[in-house]
Amino acid sequence: VAPVEPSPPASGWIERLCRRFGAECVARADGVISLRLRGLEFARGSGSVMTYGLAEDRPVTPASFGRVEKLASDIAVARSADTLDHQHRYYRAAPERWLEALVRANVTAIDSALVPEPLYGQVPAVAGADRGIIDLLACDGAGRLAVIELKASEDIHLPLQGLDYWMRVKWHLDRGEFRKKGYFSGVGLAPTPPRLLLVSPVFDFHSTTETILRFFSPQVEVERVGLGVEWRKELKVVFRARGAERP
Repeated sequence: VAPVEPSPPASGWIERLCRRFGAECVARADGVISLRLRGLEFARGSGSVMTYGLAEDRPVTPASFGRVEKLASDIAVARSADTLDHQHRYYRAAPERWLEALVRANVTAIDSALVPEPLYGQVPAVAGADRGIIDLLACDGAGRLAVIELKASEDIHLPLQGLDYWMRVKWHLDRGEFRKKGYFSGVGLAPTPPRLLLVSPVFDFHSTTETILRFFSPQVEVERVGLGVEWRKELKVVFRARGAERP
């Protein structure tokens, strides 16, 4: 769904939050503009309407906008790589979205061949009757697609989930559907099967990952990208491994 561009008064509020707190505007799959601080969504906008809250969806009005700013300020302080309180609920919430925000801002740190724009997050992937959401979908300078699947903690499902999304992306690529839906405008997408990048902190790849990857088809070019444990402070790659090879 194409996002509904913000209009007054929501557009002014969004601009202020981005300017004061560095909020990031991300177009969600449902067409809503998501306002996030280090990946944590705290407000939403669609046209002239804006809502805020983490577990709730409260309308923003001129009278309540001060509370939105207070929420954004509290999140910005607590959700900082330098905070000493790692148990704060804002710090601990949605770690994969935090990681996604960092990768989105510096995707070349993950792979220097990838281009910063266009880069899509939370892309709907539909194949047959099933629907999934891809973390990030990028391409390199030659137009080859790359599926980036992110995990901020150990998850046994990482390789198979990544493979599922890879298959969906290839299905759409083979049918020319990305261009039809407005993705990668102006980019000559290569027909080559996409790459699959599995990205996680270095010690958080599940012990079964290498075993599972041994059964992948050679057609699936997969690479594990291990990040330093302090990825919130610095997005640093400490190992790369192709397929099932050991780092």
